[in-house]
Amino acid sequence: MNWVDIIAERRAAEAASNGALSKLPGEGVPLDLSEDLLVPPEVRALMRTLKHAGFTPPEIAAMKAIANIEKELAALPETERVEKAKALIAKMATLREAKQSL
Repeated sequence: MNWVDIIAERRAAEAASNGALSKLPGEGVPLDLSEDLLVPPEVRALMRTLKHAGFTPPEIAAMKAIANIEKELAALPETERVEKAKALIAKMATLREAKQSL
């Protein structure tokens, strides 16, 4: 177990002992972990909890955004598609530069 896992376990135990995790929806109901076969067993419960809390990993959010943009571009006429694509490429370049400067 690495240090991140240890900290997460301690915080979860503290929250449980303080009662912060009581009276939540689904309390006392066993988790169905059968659909998460590609997720390592030691993080399945955590991933399911995050999913139910509405958390989306940044990688998944980015993939969804890309898919939405692709659909939007495909629906545009050719001339508008080129202009929109150029604007998106410029925006991505700006975001990459900002990220690299951090």
